[in-house]
Amino acid sequence: MESEKVSVTFFLDASRPNSEGKCLVKLNIYCRPDKQRYPTIFHLTKEEWKKINGQKLKDEELKIVRNKLNALKDKVERIIKGLTPFSFVAFEDVYLRNKTNIAGTSVKTWFENYIVSLEVQERIGSAMAYTTAMNSLIGYRKNLHLQDITPTFLVTYEHYMIERNASLSTVGSYLRQLRAIINLAIRKKVVSADNYPFKEYQIPSTRNVKKALPNTELKKLLEYVPEDQEERKALDYWILMYLLSGINPADVIRLKPANIDNQYLNFFRFKTRYTKKKDLRPVKVGIPKRAMEIIERRKNIDPDNEYLFPILHQELSARQAKFKGQDFAKWINDKMEKIRKDLKISQKVRNNEARHTYATVMKRKNVGIVFIKETLGHSSLNTTELYLDSFPDETKVEYANMLEQL
Repeated sequence: MESEKVSVTFFLDASRPNSEGKCLVKLNIYCRPDKQRYPTIFHLTKEEWKKINGQKLKDEELKIVRNKLNALKDKVERIIKGLTPFSFVAFEDVYLRNKTNIAGTSVKTWFENYIVSLEVQERIGSAMAYTTAMNSLIGYRKNLHLQDITPTFLVTYEHYMIERNASLSTVGSYLRQLRAIINLAIRKKVVSADNYPFKEYQIPSTRNVKKALPNTELKKLLEYVPEDQEERKALDYWILMYLLSGINPADVIRLKPANIDNQYLNFFRFKTRYTKKKDLRPVKVGIPKRAMEIIERRKNIDPDNEYLFPILHQELSARQAKFKGQDFAKWINDKMEKIRKDLKISQKVRNNEARHTYATVMKRKNVGIVFIKETLGHSSLNTTELYLDSFPDETKVEYANMLEQL
């Protein structure tokens, strides 16, 4: 493919506007017969997009955006010109490498460019998480630069967040993402490791509150047959997640018939497909009889759909699949909340509770933590321990009463 046949344009993705009604501007590269789109850092409303592409643009801020888009187009065309023959793989290698090798110290710019690289890799959930963290940090201090990130800044940001009723887990999440950006800047030799702010500052972390259901309330769910068919379907999926070693909704929707091998389910966790690339191991769990019955009842009957369950289809983009998964998880949680109230279960019964309940039931049955770790798909026993409830409250009372039984 020769570079003369490659065209570069921009495209406004109006399918998912943000809370401000602005849509992502994407870079559109066409090389017959293939086409690829890459996210940029720009977001515009449909009206702003129309103005930018109009003949008489008067808005000064939009003129700046148009100039930046034109500069990006020129840069991309120069990259393409240097690729003979052209290939999308070669282009992405150069384009993404340039996106992370940034001259400058603006925290916002570093975040935005890293977010672009995540979206190109189709790591949509991570891109959304980094966007949220960036907005919080920039909301705290505008024009923030890498050299501004000191132990004192981290402490004051933590206090600022807590004063606004943010949880410690939220603060910890945002600061871990900031730490990743700082580490990237150090690797690129933009800032010195000598001034690493996280040497003196410890990111807050909290142990999850109790999420596993007591045996009595779990029994209610396992025996319940809702009259409402949507509630029954949601309960089926919840029980399936519990029975299949606490599998996540994101993994459920991506299962394919090939993942089932007789009485076993083999799959790679979607969440860790990038973070554990050097040690990517499949999760292998047994399929109990009831789980197989649910699979048979809920499986996809469309022969043209490659997925086990009728939630995703192969034509969806990574971003669309991400939102489909979020909608699926929310639908289960909403239906399970109705069931919880009907059964007078005091504790929340969401997707996370299925995973934590599986782990804790295994612990209560004296199953070794190494086995639990393996079936949860964890790489660390410390992570598994966070999933395991402490002893039930009634057991603590029973043991306390034993103190006088000498």
